[in-house]
Amino acid sequence: MTTPVAVPPNPDTFVVTGGRGFAARLESLDASASSLAAAAAALDRVQKALYIARHRVEAAVCALSVVGPRISDESRRIEAVVRRCVDEATREESAVRRAAASYAEEEAKRRSALDGLQNVLVDSDAIAGLLSIVLPRALFADRRVPAAAPGHGAAGFLRSVDPSRFEGRGDDATDVEMRVAVGGRGDGGTFAYAVRSLREAQGQEPLDDGTTVPPSSILVERFLKADGSVTVMVAVPGTQTWGADPSDGNILDSESILDGMARPESHVRTLIKRALEDQGLGPGDKVVFNCYSQGSIHVLGLLEDHEFTERYQVAGVMSVGGPVSAFAIPEDVPVLSLSNADDIVPATSGRLAPPSGSLVDVRTPSRTSPAAAAFFPKETVANAHSLDWYAQDASALDTSAAPAVREFAGAMAAALGGSAAVGAGAAGAGAAAAGAAGAGTASAGASGAGAGAVGAGAVGAGAAGAGSAVGARERFIYTGTDPRTKAGTGG
Repeated sequence: MTTPVAVPPNPDTFVVTGGRGFAARLESLDASASSLAAAAAALDRVQKALYIARHRVEAAVCALSVVGPRISDESRRIEAVVRRCVDEATREESAVRRAAASYAEEEAKRRSALDGLQNVLVDSDAIAGLLSIVLPRALFADRRVPAAAPGHGAAGFLRSVDPSRFEGRGDDATDVEMRVAVGGRGDGGTFAYAVRSLREAQGQEPLDDGTTVPPSSILVERFLKADGSVTVMVAVPGTQTWGADPSDGNILDSESILDGMARPESHVRTLIKRALEDQGLGPGDKVVFNCYSQGSIHVLGLLEDHEFTERYQVAGVMSVGGPVSAFAIPEDVPVLSLSNADDIVPATSGRLAPPSGSLVDVRTPSRTSPAAAAFFPKETVANAHSLDWYAQDASALDTSAAPAVREFAGAMAAALGGSAAVGAGAAGAGAAAAGAAGAGTASAGASGAGAGAVGAGAVGAGAAGAGSAVGARERFIYTGTDPRTKAGTGG
């Protein structure tokens, strides 16, 4: 894998589609077209009423009347004016509807016109072959790899895999351990910070105190806002082992890919839910997610869970290199998807995400030439999906002037309560929370569907107590383990 360049790429080369602006434009155009249609219908009724009135007057007046012909002529003149208005309103309605259709078509063209492996794999039988290479051979033992139907991709393909071949499935118990980490520093509302948090959760970058997040973990960070409410940022990393049932119990394995794509329950989703339960969030509190690769599968799957979205106010999701189009995104949850043109993971959903108001899709151009991709396909794919390279893209995205990107960034900044001013005292807040939250630091008894929240709400108490200064930040590491596959624990 090549080392990323020091200079960030040019954000003007990024292809940005969708977002609230896209939806607002189409809604405005649709509303205008509907108003014109209503006006045309009303004017048509007026013209018909004038026509009927004219004929009644003509039938009622005597043949020698001087007024009768004048009324008839004036009525005809007004009818003609009204008819022209009807025709004009109808033409304008058609023009506005054509404009809306053209706008949507242009967004779709921009989305699909970018070169790269994503477009090669979308809506093709290459998806099944790709999965048989990327995923472990254990998935395909004693069976012929089926061709994925266009538009179904990985989700339909993975649902056909027999789950009985795995020891610890997603609906089994998950052991959860929580520990206090040093508070994050920097502007939490930037794209660069989002990818940095994912690199830390992935174990690719140390925390500010030099420690490293252990495998099979997510990072949870609390931002205390001026109004007393809390926003929790959750960083969910990608696959860490390609084993189906690793002996260390790591839940970010290939089995979790299957569970996340094909079923509502997964060990990682259980870990996320336990972590959020532990935060003691109230009605005015919010949650934002940063997720990478497999992490996107679990987070976006939670957005399809109505019970989850009713319980937690999800203010936004940044997905990096994830198959976003495989999931139904709620209209009220803004999502920004960052992917590279050669990143094949987003293509495993089998289709491109259609432009929508809830999804801002950002695709960065190929990191290599077509010739280099042909001679070095593995390196091309690895670079395209690398968090090192996505960190460069994220830094560039922070300088993007694209309206959809800026709107999403503004929503995240608002959710975090002015993240640029939040960094003060972060380290002290994390240390102060240690005493309050320490009771839940080593909770191995959190497995099972009926288990209570890790630490029994101690985290929330810490946030409201010692670390309660406005702008204080607390950070926690939540580690999940599959007890059925961990060596020496059964399975």
